[in-house]
Amino acid sequence: MTYNCPYCQKDFGVTELQMPAGASAGAYCPRCGERVRVFYPYFRMVAIISLLIAIGTLAVLHVRSIIGFVVGTILIWIPVSLYLKLMSARYRPPILKRWKERRKTFFEWLHDRDSPKDLFNKPH
Repeated sequence: MTYNCPYCQKDFGVTELQMPAGASAGAYCPRCGERVRVFYPYFRMVAIISLLIAIGTLAVLHVRSIIGFVVGTILIWIPVSLYLKLMSARYRPPILKRWKERRKTFFEWLHDRDSPKDLFNKPH
C-alpha cells in the first residue's frame, strides 16, 4: 500500500510516513517534509454504525438504568468503532490530506492570557 503526498504528489510506502512525535502529533511526508494527516474516508459512517450497534446491544440485553445504558454504550462503542474502522480500510484505504491548523483550546487560551506580558518591548 502506498500514500500519495498532497503537496509534492509523490508516492511512498506506508512505512515511510514519518511520525517523530507519535501518531497524535501529526505525520510528515518523507519526500518534501510537509505536515500531513491520515484521513479515513468512512469515519462518520463507522461512528454511526458502531453507536447503533452499541445501543442495539444494550436494548437487547434489557438494560434499564440510564447510567448503565450510558456507560455500557461507551464501553461497547469504542472497541466496535475501532474494529469497524480497521475493516473499512480494506474497502477504501486511508489517504493523506493537507494539515489544517486547529484552533486554540480553552486551556491554551487561558495559558496565553495569564502569561507574563513583556514590559520592555522596545529596544533602547
